[in-house]
Amino acid sequence: MTTATTTATTMTTATTMMMAATATTATTMTTERRIRMTVQNRLTITVAILSVLALTVVGLVLYTVEANNVEGRNTAAMAQEIAEMRSFAQNGVDPETGERFTSVDQILSQFLAQNRPDEDETLFAFLTDGRVLYQGEPNSAVNGSAEFEKAVAGVSADGGEINLTIDGDEYEGYVLPITSGPGGDTPGGDTAGGSKSGADNGLGSFVVVHNVTASHADLSQVMQIYIVVALAAALLISGISSVLARRLLAPVTELRQTAQSISGGDLSSRLATRGNDDIAELGRTFNDMLDRLEASFETQKRFLDDVGHELRTPLTILSGHLETMDSSDVDDVDETRTMLLDETDRMARLVEELLILARSRRPDFVRPGQVDVPSLLNETLAKAKGLGQRDWKVETPPAVVLTADRQRLTQALLQLAANAFEHTEVDQSITFGAGVEGDSVHLWVRDEGSGVPDEIAADIFERFSRGSTEGHGFGLGLSIIMAIAEAHGGTVVLDHVSRGAQFRMILPKGPQ
Repeated sequence: MTTATTTATTMTTATTMMMAATATTATTMTTERRIRMTVQNRLTITVAILSVLALTVVGLVLYTVEANNVEGRNTAAMAQEIAEMRSFAQNGVDPETGERFTSVDQILSQFLAQNRPDEDETLFAFLTDGRVLYQGEPNSAVNGSAEFEKAVAGVSADGGEINLTIDGDEYEGYVLPITSGPGGDTPGGDTAGGSKSGADNGLGSFVVVHNVTASHADLSQVMQIYIVVALAAALLISGISSVLARRLLAPVTELRQTAQSISGGDLSSRLATRGNDDIAELGRTFNDMLDRLEASFETQKRFLDDVGHELRTPLTILSGHLETMDSSDVDDVDETRTMLLDETDRMARLVEELLILARSRRPDFVRPGQVDVPSLLNETLAKAKGLGQRDWKVETPPAVVLTADRQRLTQALLQLAANAFEHTEVDQSITFGAGVEGDSVHLWVRDEGSGVPDEIAADIFERFSRGSTEGHGFGLGLSIIMAIAEAHGGTVVLDHVSRGAQFRMILPKGPQ
């Protein structure tokens, strides 16, 4: 029908306008050059489109349901009028005489006089003498309309529905023939019988007409209001979603800005993380990544500094002796060769120790497994005895299992044993031991040597810091031990003892 089509078209146009406005928001995001489509913009546009589609579907469903309700009410009202007319024609009594009606015109006239039609409804009585009576609000478009009278005449014999459009308004109605023939019925016809007296045998018609356009007027007005409200709601939802998206994605924007600000190896910037959602977890993961990168870069820098610091002197020695060597003097050549081989061995050892320190930051530096502590100490003691004659001992360790890299722990303990060996005499003892405190396992090596001087005790674990004032080795042994302990999540401490020194590794027991 025209009203339904018009309203649906209006809603479709409004939907097109809303979607066009959304598309315009996306296409006008350019000034002199096209602006990059950000996640915030995509989220806002997606929410806006979904809001428009959802509101459109709700509007269409609402309109369809209400339109059907209007149609149902109109149909029920017409059916009621027709049923009442049938009953009145069959059983009605003339109030003036108290007898049955004697003519069709009386039936039609009296029924119209006794009934009040519903809103947007008009009752018509086509009398046998050609006159037309009506009951209801005057409607000049229908009253006296030739098109209306022609439609009624077309079904007046058998009755039926009529549908017509007059001056742009749609009308629907039903025509019920009224006769006063024998038995009150016209054979084969949809009629209501009247008087049986035969006073007039003409054919009249009772017509119920509904103005469909007027019936849908209120619905059309409601839907127009809905479209305006839906447009405002879509804009409001889009605005709120834009604000929320900007707030939710602020950490991502900060992450991008932080990543862009990193230059020249400066990895000190960190994200401020709040909450426990996915965005906060992303920020913490990014910070962890920066920590690892910063540690890696620092390790690389220190490695290069260490190599440059420690290899410069032996390389200078090698170069100087090669330049001053007398190639014609066999003794000088042999002496220089022996000295150079010793220096290259020393450099190889230095490079190996520096590589261990550089690898200590890698995730695969340790390969954890189940380590039986008593077995580890006894095995390490057996290997340490090869260093030389000392009073090697193992204090009875507790029966405990440690989750750690057995080879790295052996390496650390042997390095401590080697340090103790260098600072003890033949008759002095070197003792391996272990203990448990809470969730930590302590492994130590104690000797009865000269101990660590107070002036270097504070910096003993720094690279190239030697354990004695005489200064043997490169000063990397304790740094390697510290790196192994830290790779296990632990540390190394120097304990103050009455005689000698005791170095103790404190390691987490780990999962059992």
